[in-house]
Amino acid sequence: MRVSTSLINYNNTNSILQKQTDMFYTSQQLGTGKRVLTPSDDPVASTLAFNAKNKLANIEQYGKNIDYAEKSLQISESTLDTIHNRLQRVRQLMIQANNDTLGDDGRKTIGLEIREITDQLEKLVNTKDEQGNYIFSGSKVDTAPFAKQADGSYEYQGDDQERSVQISDSVRSPLNMTGKEIFEDIESALFANSPVSSYPDAANASGADFAVAGTQAFLKGSQIGDYQIEITAVGAAAGAPPEYPVTINVTDPTGTPIITGGTLADLENHLNSGADASVGNLDLSIPANPGPPADPTPVAGESFTLRVNNEKQDMLTGMQRLAETLEDFTGAEKDTDMLAASLNDIDSWLNSVEVARTEHGTRRNSIDAIGGNNVSVELYLKEQVSNLEDLDYAEAIGRFVLEQTALQASQQTFSKTASMSLFNYIS
Repeated sequence: MRVSTSLINYNNTNSILQKQTDMFYTSQQLGTGKRVLTPSDDPVASTLAFNAKNKLANIEQYGKNIDYAEKSLQISESTLDTIHNRLQRVRQLMIQANNDTLGDDGRKTIGLEIREITDQLEKLVNTKDEQGNYIFSGSKVDTAPFAKQADGSYEYQGDDQERSVQISDSVRSPLNMTGKEIFEDIESALFANSPVSSYPDAANASGADFAVAGTQAFLKGSQIGDYQIEITAVGAAAGAPPEYPVTINVTDPTGTPIITGGTLADLENHLNSGADASVGNLDLSIPANPGPPADPTPVAGESFTLRVNNEKQDMLTGMQRLAETLEDFTGAEKDTDMLAASLNDIDSWLNSVEVARTEHGTRRNSIDAIGGNNVSVELYLKEQVSNLEDLDYAEAIGRFVLEQTALQASQQTFSKTASMSLFNYIS
């Protein structure tokens, strides 16, 4: 077979270029430390490595979420711990206040300290995290959870939606509990003792009082407390046994007149229509039969206090009610009843905060466990990516030397072949 000079040149050139390409590719591998430089180098390994890298990116974000969640829970735990300590102080004070040997001045001093502690607790329940988010407002992070009203009560302005972050492919971790469930939805000892209580004014000629049956609806914090009732007129008995119809003026716990020249039915309607659309069945009446001469039926001009309690009461409003009772303590039955129930209420507040602290600790433990698992998965994925992509330097260097030798041999062979000519042998 005759081989032309052009074919020799073509084949030798292609051989040299291929060996240069192979050596350049190997030098790139050595430079990057990667065995797979493009998907076409190893489609299977490239796909597996791509999926593993995506999971690693997710785990990196989960790590950031875990850091944020842990910091948020730490702030919440620290805040709850301080609140718990302050409530312990309130409990100590109320034990002193329930001592019969303590005078009115002593109770007033305790009331002033409780009011100061209430102001401290208000700031604590409205704590923000490092990003400026209110930690107890639920999802309404830009809104202070508790706002003090003009009458001294407090209203929750957040919502009941707990914020959460993704900390693994299948787990979302709640960041904290809402102020509603920790500080507002707390069982009231006053309600357990008596949902509605009636107290006659000490100046009344009558010792008789309103009869109370049923329970009022769930009311706002500003609607619970002591209603002042003044009897302006009493109707005559009209049957046996009659209820004595009365005309009344009523002032609500904020000191605002709400009924003028009305009836007990008007007050019942007011208390049976809840702020949350709940409906009560409260029924108020004057005792049906006149009492003995020393205990006549209530007459016009007499006054009464109707204490209305909620099944659940927020901690701050309860604190305010305690402070007011101590500062204006008269020794009347309504005041002693309030103090008697106070320790049970404080224990309920302490228990709610303690439950929240425990829940936060449990969530932190869960986050730590998930974080540890994420670290293990991350190490495995990095090892997998390394096995799929990383270069075996010993093999690559040996291959590079062989490719370099082959290139040099091809170049030298081509040089000698190209210089050969028949004219060199013609004399």
